[in-house]
Amino acid sequence: MKKRHLYILTIVITIASCGAAIKAAEVFQSRTVKISSPAEMSKLADSFSAQEISQLEIDDVLRDRLRFDPQWQEIVQAIRQDIIVAKWGKDPVANPAWKKYGAKAYPLLSYYARSRDETRQKYGIEGIRNLGKPYTTIWLRGQIQRRLTYPSLYEIAPYVSEAKSKDWEKDFGLDDPQVRKELISLAKANLEPKNSPQYYSQFNLEFLTRLLGYEAVYGKSPYEKDKNFAGLSEWVNYEQLSKPTDSQIKSAIALYQKLPSDAQEYILVERLGVIKAGEITPFGRAFFHSLINEPNSNDRIWAIAELDRHGDAQGTELLQNILNNDLSQLHSLSKIVSYENFASKGDYAYYLLLGMVTKYPQSKFAIACREYGDLTGRSYFDGEPRSQDILSRNANRTEKERLKAWQDWLKKYPDHSGADDANYFLALSLQNNNDIVGAMRLWIKIMVQPMGDRDALYLAFPHVRTLLDVGLSIEQMQTLLQEPDSQPLAPLLQYAIAIQYARSHNYAKALETTANLNLDTIPDRILEEYYYPQGRWWREDNRVVDFKKEAQSLLSEQKIRWQKLRQWQIENTPESRYQIASDWAGMGGWKNGYLPIWDGFRAYRIPMDWECDKWWVCDESKRSSSEILTKYQGGSQNAIALSLYQNVLDDKNLSPAIREKSLYMVAMTLLAQWENHTFAETQRIHPPAGLSASGKYLQLSSRRSYSYQDYEQREKSMLSDYQRRIDSIITELQVKFPQSNYIDDLLFSSFFLSEQPYYLQRLLERYPNSDRAAEAKFLLDLKK
Repeated sequence: MKKRHLYILTIVITIASCGAAIKAAEVFQSRTVKISSPAEMSKLADSFSAQEISQLEIDDVLRDRLRFDPQWQEIVQAIRQDIIVAKWGKDPVANPAWKKYGAKAYPLLSYYARSRDETRQKYGIEGIRNLGKPYTTIWLRGQIQRRLTYPSLYEIAPYVSEAKSKDWEKDFGLDDPQVRKELISLAKANLEPKNSPQYYSQFNLEFLTRLLGYEAVYGKSPYEKDKNFAGLSEWVNYEQLSKPTDSQIKSAIALYQKLPSDAQEYILVERLGVIKAGEITPFGRAFFHSLINEPNSNDRIWAIAELDRHGDAQGTELLQNILNNDLSQLHSLSKIVSYENFASKGDYAYYLLLGMVTKYPQSKFAIACREYGDLTGRSYFDGEPRSQDILSRNANRTEKERLKAWQDWLKKYPDHSGADDANYFLALSLQNNNDIVGAMRLWIKIMVQPMGDRDALYLAFPHVRTLLDVGLSIEQMQTLLQEPDSQPLAPLLQYAIAIQYARSHNYAKALETTANLNLDTIPDRILEEYYYPQGRWWREDNRVVDFKKEAQSLLSEQKIRWQKLRQWQIENTPESRYQIASDWAGMGGWKNGYLPIWDGFRAYRIPMDWECDKWWVCDESKRSSSEILTKYQGGSQNAIALSLYQNVLDDKNLSPAIREKSLYMVAMTLLAQWENHTFAETQRIHPPAGLSASGKYLQLSSRRSYSYQDYEQREKSMLSDYQRRIDSIITELQVKFPQSNYIDDLLFSSFFLSEQPYYLQRLLERYPNSDRAAEAKFLLDLKK
């Protein structure tokens, strides 16, 4: 039989009906129908049109059956060889299968194009592009309808240069206006909602952004929007008044209050703010006098400061009273002086405040700022280091003395703008005195109670979420849960307690704790002050709403998972215990014990090894190394799974079948941890259950800071520990289960873990018929 027909048959017998043409759907069902003969399938294949072929979808089950069917080995090996060369070879595939067999290859190419494996994905995409239209257009239409996040559009249309940026559109038929319009509409109809975790990573969003432009999809960036100065020309007319009347000032105030914020800022900074001290116009003076009589005006303190700058007696009297008796009135001014405020108003406010302490150095506000700077060792305003005497005094203080110093400052200046920052430093002092519950209590207070200018909330929340995840015990969180000051965050505390129960496999208590849990009851203002410290920059920013929806949705899914895990737990058989371990190790197993307070970046935000002196959770001077290890392992999907598998393997009455697959899953879980997780996490949970840490690793782990050489040694030691455990599994499988289908896979994986050709040689010697043999031989040939 000709290779062309053989390849066609391979494609046809590996399809499953998934919205395909009726003719294709009638071919067979993947799991139940016998694979047809080459002659029968060849006749069917040749009768398919290009449109019908494009509607066929490869089925994973049929693909796997095909690998072991002798009638189709030739084409399977041809494609497999292409993948091997593409993945491991030094040169590109010379004559790929999709070139030899033409358009009938489309279904398999489409299957590979949506693979998560980079090589297979690239192979499929390259093949489809070489088939040309209409197959490229057909594939793009199907890709849009699948609503996937992979491959990314960049894999389809990498940006090479401005001149070639549109070439891909022609390749995929988008130069046809009708096709372009149709696919844009289709992509819009198949967008995930904005509150979906996959929203920003979905293919369709990239597709629309590339075709329509960023602003058409996302809207203008708040930093790029045109300033809105509507009504400003009318305001300028008022500024010309040399003797403004009360009614004219009243009208000017009414106009000002109606102006957009851009215009108001422009007036305060660029019109009135540029006037030299003492030279304010009659209108400007009257305008500010009117503003200070508006007790609810956001710009009242601004007006008072400006009047004082110009030597106005009333403004000076009001400001001195504020600076010595009511510092809270300065909060609205200091709040806009922030690293998150890029507007000129924030810069101007900074100089207004600096002018106050310069002009009135003996005021309560100025003294408080100086004393605050002495405690931190840096100026309150510009961060300049204090004198060496002050720095030495701070360094020589005991932890208890630091604690008392911050307590004394807060007693003297509770209404200062920096009170929230001072409470943050007080919490750090409590932490350093090993009062972690007291520190947590204070960080919660910073989040839920008004204090200072509220710009330190972003500093407090990272400590709150870290302690909830890998810090506090269930008992400590329950104590906080009962306290009145914690009630605004009670749902979050309850959720964290439930997660701790789930991680310790008390699924019944996890379900009980979350029975009526509603995360929507967390006050929006708390989350808004964290997510929008300077206010929302654009209306479409719904991070508070998204957080609540996503967290509640995950909780609903977790409850279902916990119920399933609880049922297996009740069964309490070796098989059910294996299922629990495999559920943790499997796809989505991370959800069983995940607390969704990290905005999707837990692996990079949770403290692991750097600056552990600032994070109690990993500070070995505050917690024992065993306690730290236990907590971090409790937050690791793979560490939990390995512990559960080890419990299964410790059962002396375990059946051979369960032992064999448990051994294999231990090895695969170790490989998954090493290959797919950060080094920081892997070393923090080391050694997981079933591994023994090498002596060199243990010696390093007692040190609080590491050089590059230390990390290099740690990595080598851990790698040796992992490989030693996998080697022991391979040996046990070979001795007790010599016919195991797992051994060749583990030998192959061990080559990449260790980079030792020995594993490939063993694979070829002992398992020459393995489906890994071809790759092993190819890789060994490369080593020659």
